[in-house]
Amino acid sequence: MSGAASTGNATVTPKHVFGLKADVTDNVAYLDEQTSIFPAGHNLVIHNTEQRSQKFVPGTDGSLGIIAMAVSNNRKFVAIAERPERPTDKPFVTVYDLHTLRKRRTLPAPPPEVESRDLVGLAFSPDSKTLLTMGGAPDWTLCVWAWEKAKPPLAHLRVSNPQHAEIRQVSFSPYDNTAICVTGNGICKFCRVQDASLKPIPAAMGRREPQVYTAHAWLADDRVLVGTEAGNLLVVDSGEFKLELQHSPADGNAIEAIAAYSKGFLCASDGGVVHAYERTEERELFKRAKSFSLEGLHTSVCTLAVSPLEEQMLCSLASAQLFTLQLSNMDILKPDDMNFEPLSQVFHTGPVTGLDTCVRKPLIATCGRDHTVRVWNYLERTMELSKTFTEEAHSLAFHPSGLSVLVGFADKLRLLNLLIDDIRPFKELAIRACKECRFSHGGQYFAAVNGNTIQIYATYTCDNIGNLRGHNQKVRSVVWTPDDTKLISCGQDGAVYEWSLRDFKRVGENVLKSCQYTSCACTADARAIFAVGSDKKLREIVGDTAKEHDLGATALQVVLSHSGRMLFAGMDTGQVRSFKFPLNGEWTDASVHGAPGPGAVQKMRISYDDSFLFTVGDDGCVYVCEIKDRDGRIGGTKRDKEGLGWAEEVLVTKTDLEEKTQQMLELRAKVEDLQSQNDYQLRIKELNHAEKLKEVSDRFTHEVEAARRNYELLLQNKNDSELEFEEKLRQLEARHEQTLQGTESTYQQKIMAEVERYQSLQSEKDMLAERWEEQHALLQEGHERALQELTDEYDTKLQEDALVLENVRKEKAALEATFEETRTQIEEDVDREVHELRTNYEARLAHEKNEALRLKGENGIMNKKFVSLQKEIDEQKEEISALFNNKKELYGQIQSLEKDIVGLKREIKERDETISDKEKRIYDLKKKNQELEKFKFVLDYKIKELKKQIEPREVDIMDMREQIRKMDEELERYHFQNQELDLRIHEQKLRLDGMQREIKTQRTKLSDAAADVHAFKSGLHDTIQHIQDPRRLKEKVKELYQRHATDHTPTARIEQDLHAEYARQREYLEKSVESLKRKLNKNMELHRQDNARMMQENVALIKEVNELRRDLRSVAQAGRQVYGGLNAGAAGTGAAGQRADPGGGGDKQHAMLGELRNQVLSLQDKLAAAHAEIQRLRMEAAGGPQPRAASRPGSEAALHRPVSREQLPTMEGFEAQAAAMGAAMRVSASGGAAPGPLGEVPAPRAHAQGGGEGEGEERGGEAVHVAADSEAAEGGALQMDAPPEPDDLAGVVPGQGDSGEGDGAA
Repeated sequence: MSGAASTGNATVTPKHVFGLKADVTDNVAYLDEQTSIFPAGHNLVIHNTEQRSQKFVPGTDGSLGIIAMAVSNNRKFVAIAERPERPTDKPFVTVYDLHTLRKRRTLPAPPPEVESRDLVGLAFSPDSKTLLTMGGAPDWTLCVWAWEKAKPPLAHLRVSNPQHAEIRQVSFSPYDNTAICVTGNGICKFCRVQDASLKPIPAAMGRREPQVYTAHAWLADDRVLVGTEAGNLLVVDSGEFKLELQHSPADGNAIEAIAAYSKGFLCASDGGVVHAYERTEERELFKRAKSFSLEGLHTSVCTLAVSPLEEQMLCSLASAQLFTLQLSNMDILKPDDMNFEPLSQVFHTGPVTGLDTCVRKPLIATCGRDHTVRVWNYLERTMELSKTFTEEAHSLAFHPSGLSVLVGFADKLRLLNLLIDDIRPFKELAIRACKECRFSHGGQYFAAVNGNTIQIYATYTCDNIGNLRGHNQKVRSVVWTPDDTKLISCGQDGAVYEWSLRDFKRVGENVLKSCQYTSCACTADARAIFAVGSDKKLREIVGDTAKEHDLGATALQVVLSHSGRMLFAGMDTGQVRSFKFPLNGEWTDASVHGAPGPGAVQKMRISYDDSFLFTVGDDGCVYVCEIKDRDGRIGGTKRDKEGLGWAEEVLVTKTDLEEKTQQMLELRAKVEDLQSQNDYQLRIKELNHAEKLKEVSDRFTHEVEAARRNYELLLQNKNDSELEFEEKLRQLEARHEQTLQGTESTYQQKIMAEVERYQSLQSEKDMLAERWEEQHALLQEGHERALQELTDEYDTKLQEDALVLENVRKEKAALEATFEETRTQIEEDVDREVHELRTNYEARLAHEKNEALRLKGENGIMNKKFVSLQKEIDEQKEEISALFNNKKELYGQIQSLEKDIVGLKREIKERDETISDKEKRIYDLKKKNQELEKFKFVLDYKIKELKKQIEPREVDIMDMREQIRKMDEELERYHFQNQELDLRIHEQKLRLDGMQREIKTQRTKLSDAAADVHAFKSGLHDTIQHIQDPRRLKEKVKELYQRHATDHTPTARIEQDLHAEYARQREYLEKSVESLKRKLNKNMELHRQDNARMMQENVALIKEVNELRRDLRSVAQAGRQVYGGLNAGAAGTGAAGQRADPGGGGDKQHAMLGELRNQVLSLQDKLAAAHAEIQRLRMEAAGGPQPRAASRPGSEAALHRPVSREQLPTMEGFEAQAAAMGAAMRVSASGGAAPGPLGEVPAPRAHAQGGGEGEGEERGGEAVHVAADSEAAEGGALQMDAPPEPDDLAGVVPGQGDSGEGDGAA
């Protein structure tokens, strides 16, 4: 359970809390005049002001805290919105019953289309059956829930603008279950719940510019009062802007909250000012009555709440405070006074850093970053003392007597005395930012942490009686044993030490460098030590062994009860963990403080009688939890058994006591003087009142007598007037009766005439109505017929358009997939290279750091050795002074030790130099890493440029596709119209043929019928001849009947061949259309495959061309090396070399030149073949004639080569290079014009700017490839640019230099 933690030994239940969670939306509300509800930590607190008691509604286990709350109008339910543990989950809302404090319903998850990851507001409807949730970013969705049913929301609506502006507040109308108002940054909207949906109500804010609407409240008559960031108050009536209140604050401070009540409304503006407005009958509707400010609290107001009887107002501040204002006494309140009172106490306004309790009094002391030290009474639930200091307090210790506290401030450690109404410093110690301090159990000593040293002081003299050194890092926790003979400490260095205070030496230790301990506790006999730290484990240290218990979360505090039977831990998640003791790995968590981080438990203490557990956290809350054993007994029974009562003593200084006594004497004298003066004044006033009473009695008697006489006269006049008016009334009634009879006869005749006229008009109207109904029926029938025809026609068109659109979408998806795959592969290559470089350098950097740490460790060891040797030297010197006779024998040993010291110093110096070298190397590696980061940035920039170059081509492609689509649609429309016309013609022909056949059939039937009639007449005539002979007549009649009546006339058959033929023709045409569409799709697919094939061939050929470029570059490099060697040989040998026989080395050089020429010629042939193939592919792609090449070496193989993913450079300039080199080689081979002397051959020109010749070529190659990447990526296609002039190869091929002969040869 979250509200209480129960184990086999103890149960922890929150009893009282001093604090408020200020970042909750609508974080305060009234349940009745004495009871309010607000969040604190991980719970909702129901606070009773009269009884000073609290009840707790626990939050959900596993949540990160409460973010919003709302109380129903009938004050029976409360809804809580909580943030989930995983960031990907959505917030969840839980509804609790305020009478039973049990969970009624948890709302299901909102639908997937609601993307909000936060909730900014909750609101109940007036009947408390509907709940409103306002989601946060990014979609700001408003949901309406029937919360009593576990169903999805009834309706949801996105209420923000297209810019996703922030929503500040949402609310139901208190008079309408369907009206909703939403306000935010530039948003003031109204919605209505209708037919299980949310429908926006058109609202108009006049011509006002959109403002930041910070708060709103519903007034009577469907009016809404809206506050703005500029301090204006706007009245909106039925969604329409009505007016701006003339008495608005309009002081530039935002309206933070608004609360309406029967007399008017209250609004709070930024800066802690509350304005009270009263209703008026004037046009302004409201006028400002008074304004009240929160003195000394320059903070914003979060929420305003008015009690049910409207006698008081409760406001919550952003500084986590709760204040009340008496509305019933508003008429007598003075605006200049501080009229606000704390709801219960004034809380901490920031994280609480220190906590401790005492033995003799039911008090706890806390300190925090708000520079305050506070003393609380946890039995009476009040704050005894509070004082604000100029420095921030880091730690606190409470003396067992309850008369002093030790506080570690940022500048000093101060011992403070607790007086009856003040906290005064007694002694200051020069310890800065003391993070931990503790009094001994007897109170005669206290320990204070100074960095990594623990200093022990005598309490009453404040003398430093010892220092405990041994920790390498800061000490986080110290604990005294019950007999005050030992001290347990733990620190960030992973060490837990046990110290003896008799000789201030360490008697036990347990070191684990991988853990940074934060707190420790020990048993009464100090045999077992419990420690928690950063490794999420609880260690039970007994002697030299340590037993570990995995906690699953980081514990910041651990405390053991004085009885040694209960162990508690405070977690960084804000929970208090109660362990089953002795430890067996079982525990139960109680959620007390807020979410991880801001709600972590920073300090935890247990009372002397083990009845209460106190916790504080970064959320500023001070929790008092009650401890019960397995049978439900409170631990405080220990104090009752011992008969130990609470101490009543308080400290009062002599000066204060004397001042109080003097003030009492002065006040007593003043009281006596005032009493005598009051008696005298009272007697005088009694005499004056007696005289005034007599005068008033006489005057009253005379006035009564005059009034009696006047009454008798008025009564007589009244009787006379009654008689006169009765006579006049009878006369008027007779006259009225006559007039009435005449008027009735006149109007009776008029009514009869109007009735006759009405009947005639009624008959005329009926006739016109029948005529109109007939016309309306005819028009409606024609309209429906035309509408059906148009519907059928457009349905057919829509289906065809849908098929075309689906084909276009598929083609687009395929192209997008191809582009995304190409881009993904390029990005993966770049990222992989960068990741490999980073991984290599990080590994080297880590290795160097480890090496530096190892050397530092060795240096520390050497320093320790040096210190130990220095101590030995001192001891030897003392022995020398004591044993002067052995001076000669020990002198040699001293010299040898000094030599060792010198050697060690030299070694230390060498190690320091090594460390400095390693640090320099680390610095160099960091610089290289920065250069690599710059290189990565350049690559990212180039990738972005490539993407920008791709976009115009894609736009052109999309335009062309759109044009093709439109042409296809027009062509399809023409085809469809032609088909329809053909079908109509064919249908008319078939109808004509059917009509002709029907006419022929009818004619045949008519002729047959005429013959039958003629035969029947003849038979009838023969029958009538025997009219006189009955027997014969009967036979003739039977014969006539058998001849004409028994013949079965064949039924006219409906011509069905016409419809069958029509169906067959239509089926044939539809199949023809489908076959033509399939052929068209097949042709389009073949065309696309041909384009893809040609693209692949183009890529393969350009890759081969690049390989040829690389071969050409290597040949040119070899040529430069050969001629460089020739130049060097010519310069070295001089004139002697010129007279030498040219037969030896010259032959080898000519052979090398011939081989180079052959290589250049072969490369030229390959380039020519590649260019021919490229031209052929271009002509194929353009649809023009395709010239036949005599031979295409390599083209067949290029078709089957895999396409490289790298972007290849263009062939700019290399065709001319190949041609120039081939020409030069041919001229040299045929003995043409030779170049100048070898010494005049110009130096090769580097292809890119760089350092030396080789470096320039290498960097030039990189530059060429990068430029090629950007060019090849243009438009997603590969193309070849026009080659440069042959002069670009000057200096690369021998014989082509600056002279005119070289140019001519080229």
